[in-house]
Amino acid sequence: MKDHCQALVLDILTSTVTSASGPGRTLWVMDENPAIDGLLKLNGNKSIDVVSNRYDTSEQMAKLGINTFLSDFDFSALGVYDTIIYRISKEKMLTHHVINEALRHLTPEGKLFVIGEKTDGIKSISKQAAELYEADTSARKFGNAYLAEFNKPSPAPLDTKYLPTAGYTELRLINHPVMNFYSKPGVFGWEKVDKGSQLLVSCLPPVIQYMKGVDSILDLGCGWGYLMLATQSIPDAVRVATDNNVAAIDAAIKNFAEAGMNVQCLVDDCASQLRQRFDLILCNPPFHQGFQVSDTLTEKFLKSASRLSRRSTRVIFVVNQFIPLQKLAESCFKESRLLAAADGFNVFELRP
Repeated sequence: MKDHCQALVLDILTSTVTSASGPGRTLWVMDENPAIDGLLKLNGNKSIDVVSNRYDTSEQMAKLGINTFLSDFDFSALGVYDTIIYRISKEKMLTHHVINEALRHLTPEGKLFVIGEKTDGIKSISKQAAELYEADTSARKFGNAYLAEFNKPSPAPLDTKYLPTAGYTELRLINHPVMNFYSKPGVFGWEKVDKGSQLLVSCLPPVIQYMKGVDSILDLGCGWGYLMLATQSIPDAVRVATDNNVAAIDAAIKNFAEAGMNVQCLVDDCASQLRQRFDLILCNPPFHQGFQVSDTLTEKFLKSASRLSRRSTRVIFVVNQFIPLQKLAESCFKESRLLAAADGFNVFELRP
């Protein structure tokens, strides 16, 4: 199915870099953006900068020769731009943060393009942005996508008019009935202890009991670190946690430090930088690629776990029950066993 939002982003990018008046400077703010057909036409374009909190996105853009900033949408290292393009994020406070920062980083004649679908909340977001940018405009429809355009107001609005962000950039202590932890907007399920992850943790004791030893542990897609934190009772193990999201790694580092755990934390695309093998691999993989459900993403995590396994490794996955994990795992693992099923989740033990 065609993603009208992504097609619209590419159309705007193409028109700005081929403008008869000159390309100017363009900033593309990328969150969970999937790959877009036609990106090759931007190959090596020096008028575009990309800022993203996703390692895979930043690597993809860097390979195209586009200047890329990998951060939790920290705009402090960025300059000013004639055009800023943004497909809105799932996280409302992140969207507010980007819209606020865009205003600060536009040239006097600069323009912000905000894109999204109705189900993303684009209509309400565009109304809020219109108030901030003092614009009499509304989102226009292009297929399933909506586009709102905002010129930089002059003079700049008072700080009190900026959209609320709930301190987006700061980690904060979450007092949860299961445990207390540090997190922030921009991390998946940032205020929650995922029920699927809780189910996986409940399955760990009998798995570990029948292992000869656990000298190394990998949390593949660690989020704020819940699964790795649950392994504290395993002594002297080498621990590695990876996630594609910069904000998640920042939160995980804080949580492991608070727990007194020595964990190597890596921003990475599904552990692509790792070469060592592990005794125990834990994974609660995402099942959305951008805004779409993706079996391919689950397969990517399975292949990574297989590559990092030795013959004696135990790999524990938890997935939504509609994900056909056992079928997807057939090409990567010799054995799969259902350990638990509850609350819409399945936990599987996979063996090479």
